[in-house]
Amino acid sequence: MRPGALLGQVWQDPFCRALLLGGAALHFLLALAFHLSPDETHYALYSINIDWSYFDHPPMSGWLQWPFGQLAQALGAVGKLPDLLMRILPMACWVLSAWLAAAVALMLYPQVPRVSRAALLLWVVSPLPHLLGLALVPDSILMPIMGLSMLVCWRLCHAENLRNTRLWLLLGVLLGMAGLTKYTAIFIGVGCVVALFMAHGQRVLAWRGAWLAVAVALLLISPVIAWNATHHWISLAYQSSHAAGTQTWELYRVGAFVTVQLLGYGLLLVVGTLAARRAASVPITTTITTTGPAATTLNPEPRLSPWLFCLCFGLPPLVLMVYLSGRGSTLPHWSVTAWLALLPAAAAGCVRLWQGVRQGDRRWLAGLGVFQALCCVGLFGLMLSSGIQREQGDEARSLPGQPIATASFNPFADLYGWDAAAVRARELALKNGSPTLAVMNWTLASRFAWYTHEPVKVVQRHLDQFGLWWGVLQPGENVLLVDWSQMSFAPPVGPAEFERCDLLEQQPVFRWGRQIAHFNFQMCKNWLGPKETALDRRN
Repeated sequence: MRPGALLGQVWQDPFCRALLLGGAALHFLLALAFHLSPDETHYALYSINIDWSYFDHPPMSGWLQWPFGQLAQALGAVGKLPDLLMRILPMACWVLSAWLAAAVALMLYPQVPRVSRAALLLWVVSPLPHLLGLALVPDSILMPIMGLSMLVCWRLCHAENLRNTRLWLLLGVLLGMAGLTKYTAIFIGVGCVVALFMAHGQRVLAWRGAWLAVAVALLLISPVIAWNATHHWISLAYQSSHAAGTQTWELYRVGAFVTVQLLGYGLLLVVGTLAARRAASVPITTTITTTGPAATTLNPEPRLSPWLFCLCFGLPPLVLMVYLSGRGSTLPHWSVTAWLALLPAAAAGCVRLWQGVRQGDRRWLAGLGVFQALCCVGLFGLMLSSGIQREQGDEARSLPGQPIATASFNPFADLYGWDAAAVRARELALKNGSPTLAVMNWTLASRFAWYTHEPVKVVQRHLDQFGLWWGVLQPGENVLLVDWSQMSFAPPVGPAEFERCDLLEQQPVFRWGRQIAHFNFQMCKNWLGPKETALDRRN
């Protein structure tokens, strides 16, 4: 069945349609509740600084966000409507990826009843993908590309489609788009190669279509290669260093990463994938025919089962990320496309388990699903309430670099107060002669740059995208330095830093009557560091 027909069949199912529309409505409401996160504004800045590639990622995030970014900036960037505009793309990616996952499940397991419903249910009750359906990161875009690639690749795994040039061309375009989105997209290519070789063996190399797909993919990613070549390969070097990590490999980090994966994506995905090995499916087969007067056709020989097909795309990245997590170098959302690839098999496995156990024994399956749904509800509740911690007493008035020993870190405080702080920072900068806006660490820079429409420089000396855009501090430069209490730094005063930093004022952040964080605005004068360029900070 063609991909369009599969998508139409999923949409015609009232239950599937309700899940897709319900998920979209939920994300729309959440999108109105809080401001943009650091990653969102980082890639939003891509959209108003269009380039062939960037320091930390290829350019697709910025290219696709360009119309929304331009419109948001025209509206002033600060406000619910500009924030909502920047979330249209990730919301669409979540709906499309869920829809495609259900279609892939239907394609791979046509004999499993309601497999598309099971696939959508598993996706809807997985907490972490909802975050990528709100906040755009490159992985948000990779999700639908993974689903489309699996649809096309499965068709090419059938011998009758090997001569279909349009399918090969489409696969090349999808792989090229993936390469323009994120470097880990190489695992989508690995999945295609492994699946095609398992289905056809080495003879796939004899088809011109396969080489056409490779050529198209390489042509599409040429801007990334060209940009890196003219920027001393800084992006590839950064990603390689980031993936390798800087810490000693420790088993407890692997355990922590696996725990977060199981909570973020749900144990049902693991249980279902393991059970799917024996789920009803239609494997790709090779018919063996004898020759001679008494020619007969023997039983077909299975070459590639749907279960193995899903593992081709999902298992390699998961194994590598689990290993690299031992060095603390992997983030939980990096594996989202791997889990999405396993989703069709997991859905078929869960249906098989549900049908194969007694009615009374189904409670443990339902219990896992309810637990995952409660994890989603808990996550949304913490996001809306900004967590359960509050700043009080001395903690609520702490100075830069002077955290209170009893203070606790609140990750959900990161979602509130930045727009107002950016507005105040710009007002103070104008009042003090318009010095440059600055922060200590690059992770704090994106929201001030987005909400103020002004350059923001990073004090800490290492190469980053902000240095490439707006340069680094120069001798004698004055800055308005913004410090955030949840990630505070000592004032950068010293022989190779500023001559002095004076506190101007503090601005608290309140949510539901609780102070959750505060900003310290400092006037730092006369940078004493050496004259340098952004590229000088590579080491």
